[in-house]
Amino acid sequence: MTKKQTLAIALMCAFALLLAGLMLFTRQDAVPTKDAHGHDDRGAETGAAEDAGARGIAMTAAQIKANGVALDTAAPATLRQRLHLPAQVKTDAERTVALAAPAPGIVQAVLVAPGALVRKGQALVTIQSPAVAQWRAEAASARQRLQLARTTYQREKTLWDERISARQDLEAAATAMQEAEIAAQAATQRLAALGIEAGGGVSSSVTMRAPLNGVVVDRPAVAGQAVDETKPLLTIADLSHVWIEAAVPADSLGQVGAGMAAKISVGTQPGEIDGTVAFVGPVLGETTRMATARIVLPNRDARLRPGMLASVDLMGPQAQVPVTVSGDAIQTIHEHSVVFVRTKAGFALRDVVPGRSDGKRIEIVRGLAAGDVVAAGGSFLLKADLGKSEAEHDD
Repeated sequence: MTKKQTLAIALMCAFALLLAGLMLFTRQDAVPTKDAHGHDDRGAETGAAEDAGARGIAMTAAQIKANGVALDTAAPATLRQRLHLPAQVKTDAERTVALAAPAPGIVQAVLVAPGALVRKGQALVTIQSPAVAQWRAEAASARQRLQLARTTYQREKTLWDERISARQDLEAAATAMQEAEIAAQAATQRLAALGIEAGGGVSSSVTMRAPLNGVVVDRPAVAGQAVDETKPLLTIADLSHVWIEAAVPADSLGQVGAGMAAKISVGTQPGEIDGTVAFVGPVLGETTRMATARIVLPNRDARLRPGMLASVDLMGPQAQVPVTVSGDAIQTIHEHSVVFVRTKAGFALRDVVPGRSDGKRIEIVRGLAAGDVVAAGGSFLLKADLGKSEAEHDD
């Protein structure tokens, strides 16, 4: 066999091998493949279309009505943003007084009960205190010395006028009288500052009286109890005004400021109460990491009681918004905000980006256009149906 013949045979064999390889590759490409779960992935585009279709729910108008699904039309609206905060009714600290004993002693009698209405000057608690007796004795002695000093001064002045005594005697008497006046005044003011009546000789008994009109909100004192200046006997609060204190999260502090309008809802009280933010705390709570927004409210008929739970809606500025929907139209699926848009066949799921809210309507920043009709009331039923369909599809 010649070299030319050998080369020709080799070329033919190589061509045959190449042709066989191409045929094998074409055949394998035509064989259906399976994914990691063993599913046939033929018609991937069809599967994608089916997935897109699974994001909708077929429903006739009669079924929509029977299921109680309400419809809402996306439309422009004027929104006034509301920041909803938990709150509590508290006593007005500027109208609250905690009474303590003026000196160490023993409680002789408690004349009021918790919750009692008291008037300014009304007797509340009687205490026996040796220190009070000593202070009264010192005040009485100071008054006696003052009286003697005034008598001495008058006598010296008369003698000076008659040219009998020396001028230095008159000046010494005047100085002594001034010192006696200062001592008597200091002793009297100490008793007055502590709420102790100056009369009564050297009695050790002192009666504590109400410094303002109000209600006894706390009364730890009992007869026979040993007390001192550090132990409150009772607390009186003027409940004609109360504080509403709302907890403001740190990330919402930029939206809150003094002077903001507020709507307050308290317990079972009917309707909302209008108020204004008077103070925003500059410090966050160590455990709550929240600041306090305070609203001062008049408390007519004592309807608001300290300790009641409340909620506060802080009202932001008004703004014209081009696209809004009812608040119950927004649902959350797989951590995405969605709405169900009305179609000829029923509803189609659509992702949206919500914005500001006034508690009733929500701004749609992206995903809807004015005029689109969406499911509002009852949209949670569509979400449940969609979840059920997805579960069946996975099975």
